[in-house]
Amino acid sequence: MAPPFSPKVIAAGEGKSVALFGVRFRYKVESADSAGRLAVLEVEIPGHTLVKPHTHSREDEFSLVVDGTVGARIGDRELTAGPGCYLVKPRGTPHAMWNAASTPATVIEILSPAGMEAYFERLAPILADHRTPPEYYQLADEYGLTIENDWIDELERRHQVKL
Repeated sequence: MAPPFSPKVIAAGEGKSVALFGVRFRYKVESADSAGRLAVLEVEIPGHTLVKPHTHSREDEFSLVVDGTVGARIGDRELTAGPGCYLVKPRGTPHAMWNAASTPATVIEILSPAGMEAYFERLAPILADHRTPPEYYQLADEYGLTIENDWIDELERRHQVKL
C-alpha cells in the first residue's frame, strides 16, 4: 500500500517563512506533507522576546530547543530549557515561551495534528501594523486558540522580555 503522502527532503534554509513581531517561523513539514498528521516549524525567537501566551484546543505541541535557552510557562509550571531539551504542551494547557537572552534562540515546533501552520500565514497581515485589531481574536477563535493576555504583564516584568 502506498503512503498517503510523498517522500520529500526539506534542506536547511528551505521552507516558507513568516515573521510575526520579529519571531520567524520557517515551515519544514506542512499538513500536505504529512496527510494532516503533523506540522513541523523552525522558530527563531529574537533576544528579549515573549511569544504570546495561548492555549490550543485542537493540537498538542512539542518543542525541541536547538539553539539558545528559552523560558517556558506550561500551565502553572515555569522552567528553563536549553539545547536538547524538549517541552510537551498538551492541548488545553496554557503555555508561553520567551527568550530572555540577548541572542536569538531556535526551537523546533511539532504540532499534532497539522493545520495550525496556516494560522501564522493568515495572522501576518493582521499584525503588519504592530497592533492587535479585533480580527486577531477572531482568527484565534477560528483556529481554536485562546490568548492568555492575563499572563503577559507578569512574564514581561519578571523576565525582562517584550511581545
